[in-house]
Amino acid sequence: MTELPDPPWETDGEVRHPVTAKARHLADTLFAAIASGVYGFGTRLPAERVLSETHGLPRSIVRQALGLMESFGIIERRVGSGSVVCFRRRQPKAEYGAPPSGILDLTEIGKSTSPLELGVVRSIIEPEIARLAILNMTARDIEAIKAIQAEMEEVMTDGEKYAALEDAFRMRLASGTHSPLLEAVYAMVNQVRRDASWSVQRRWRLSPARIREYKLQNRSLCEAIESRDIEKAVEFVRLMLADAHQELMPGG
Repeated sequence: MTELPDPPWETDGEVRHPVTAKARHLADTLFAAIASGVYGFGTRLPAERVLSETHGLPRSIVRQALGLMESFGIIERRVGSGSVVCFRRRQPKAEYGAPPSGILDLTEIGKSTSPLELGVVRSIIEPEIARLAILNMTARDIEAIKAIQAEMEEVMTDGEKYAALEDAFRMRLASGTHSPLLEAVYAMVNQVRRDASWSVQRRWRLSPARIREYKLQNRSLCEAIESRDIEKAVEFVRLMLADAHQELMPGG
């Protein structure tokens, strides 16, 4: 069994974030879970409320523990997103100078990706996803995507809920291609899109007027998918991408 590393606050002589004994114990417990792979790099820890209930501690103690972990770079706390794991265990050097294998750092990619860069990638992938999905989707796949679209129709003002449903719609379309590789690639693109700093606020604070526009676009796309009209579906996707890109550009 691989020995787990000690928490950095146990080996670092500098007191960066003084906390109570209970908070330190919780931080030790969470660090052990992270170091053992229970919470991998780029994943989110349970919400403060859940940690409080699970460990029988007040929220103030949970916040102290998370603050301690953040001060040592183990996690990063983000408004609206929770606590994201930044810690990676050091890997032994590979033989013959080959770089060690690791998990792609989508969080860092999201931070450094510009609207133009993301728009280029999406313009390459999403029209092809629409084309392959219409060719390969089963009747059950189409019913599933129609169900998501019906949920989207019910949203009037909740931008956060609408954005989450739109993500689910896009991922369901990608899974309709029945290409695990393409679905995995699009899941990565979707994650980068969610994490991009310039995208977060606009995506999760959609105005009612913008929600109405997006609903109309997705309704048209869903109708093209149901009728298996590849040309229309691909054209709708391209128009939606152009619209989204324009909105994210400065002054858009």
